[in-house]
Amino acid sequence: MEKLLQKTLIMGIIKNDDSILMRKKFLGAKPYKETWYSFGCELSGGNSPKDLFIDYIHDYLGINISFSRYLSWDTEIKEDHDGVIKRFVYLDLEMNYVSGEIKIPEGLEEIGWISKENLKDIDIVPPSVEMFKKYKYL
Repeated sequence: MEKLLQKTLIMGIIKNDDSILMRKKFLGAKPYKETWYSFGCELSGGNSPKDLFIDYIHDYLGINISFSRYLSWDTEIKEDHDGVIKRFVYLDLEMNYVSGEIKIPEGLEEIGWISKENLKDIDIVPPSVEMFKKYKYL
């Protein structure tokens, strides 16, 4: 049996009152096309996961967030952007919006605050669905 490559990601639920910050993939983006998903970044370097995620969101979106709590670990096996099947390991965090105006990075179709009650009405990627169900957001 061939050994799977592994990718470890930090997945963050960014809350602002009763809404969650979500992003929508652009047309044709792999592996899940034109779906909504939570924010995440690859776990790397020497910073703590929470500090790495806070810095990533500030650099990527221009907003300030604060750490709320570590949630748990999840896993999934799927095709990555490069077409290679990999094991994904997710560290789920809950974060709070603090300040700043969101800048939309190139390549994203849309970013928006989705109320918890409206999450069920949008097409969300499977890993985010599982995360939201696990923590009673869905």
